[in-house]
Amino acid sequence: MSDQSRHSGDADNKPDSSPEPSQKGPGSPARGFSGGKHRRPFGKPRDGRPGRPPTRVYQLVVNRLAGGERELPIRLARRLERRLRRSGWHSEMHIANTWDDFVQKTTMAARQRPFSVVVFGGDGSVRLAASLVSRVKGLLGIVPCGRHNNIFHSLYGHTDVDQAMNIVRSEFQMRIDAGLANSNFFVGSLVSGMVPAMLERLGDKKLPRLTMAWGKLAARAADDTMPQSVTIKVDASTFHAQPLILHVHLLPDLMTLRFAPGAVPDDGRIIVIYDREGTRDVAAHYIRDLKKQKYQYTNGVQMIRGGKITINPAAGRVWLIDGDRIEFSGEDIGIEVLHRVLRVFSNAPKEE
Repeated sequence: MSDQSRHSGDADNKPDSSPEPSQKGPGSPARGFSGGKHRRPFGKPRDGRPGRPPTRVYQLVVNRLAGGERELPIRLARRLERRLRRSGWHSEMHIANTWDDFVQKTTMAARQRPFSVVVFGGDGSVRLAASLVSRVKGLLGIVPCGRHNNIFHSLYGHTDVDQAMNIVRSEFQMRIDAGLANSNFFVGSLVSGMVPAMLERLGDKKLPRLTMAWGKLAARAADDTMPQSVTIKVDASTFHAQPLILHVHLLPDLMTLRFAPGAVPDDGRIIVIYDREGTRDVAAHYIRDLKKQKYQYTNGVQMIRGGKITINPAAGRVWLIDGDRIEFSGEDIGIEVLHRVLRVFSNAPKEE
């Protein structure tokens, strides 16, 4: 397939009426969700003054497969193009029709070392783009187009796509952690047990709305999941369990539920969540209370924070890494933090 690139100045598109983000003065401090350090980018746009290049160049990479709506990511990318052009900034759009095409186009976009690579896709697309952008110390922007968009919502809250476009044009940045699970890069979570079974049962259906429906889904998924003995080593401590729930989190959200409310994106720590006995009622109760945002981690389901994690055995389980299925060939899974390796936009100024 031929490379489809789109330049922001190629067509006279009708401008939309969305508001422009507020501009801060040169000395304005900034801080986002994570509480990490921020730095200002190259400065304000030069508004297309002749003889000078634009201050910012954006590479927009669109995964048409994201979320099942092939045209929506393209429409959103074109909308962002118009807003960037009105700010005097330059952009190029790359449309991918297959996963291999998306990998190739994202790789090419990152190698251009633009001001930012903005990905239009879900968690899998964001994970791939983050791994490539972090290698060149680039800046990642996210416009959520996937099904659950756990990474975006963990960083920016449950905002809409218009707010996401304001964020990628903002003055503020932050650095967040990423992780390696046996050399597999991830940004949000690595999970096994009941949650993959819940997603399998849902199929293409939407997530439940009512707390009771969440509880029923969890109970049925627990019946589908066979508890297996596992040894979890968190730093110097070792734990033994037969869990239905086994999660590793860098970011808090998964399936729109806040599984790891204590997760801080830039503290260099990993959160492990597991249940000891693999009990169906405990697992269903846990999901219901998460939906009501009132679960207190106790002996039923435990939450532990550490810097280096080892899980044994890895085989015989279904694993999801940022929502994508993955198989581990080795006996152990070794998980470590890449501290503040990824630059992303921030949506909030620093609180004094």
